[in-house]
Amino acid sequence: MARDIDYAAKAVKTAIVEKFGAKNDLSGLYVLAGERTISVRDGEAAAEGTRDALLAGIRESSSYADVWERWRAS
Repeated sequence: MARDIDYAAKAVKTAIVEKFGAKNDLSGLYVLAGERTISVRDGEAAAEGTRDALLAGIRESSSYADVWERWRAS
């Protein structure tokens, strides 16, 4: 049985793919649900946060590189 955090991780991955997938290679993208936070990795880049915080970074970013900068800054 999936937990709420599992659905939240799927929402984050879907948002990344829908917004940035057409112009970026996302073959190395991994989104994993933890106990209370979601971990996102792509190569050397890594971020961890809540669904709301990660989705806010995606919404506010104009490029895939920008989303990683926003996540690192938070």
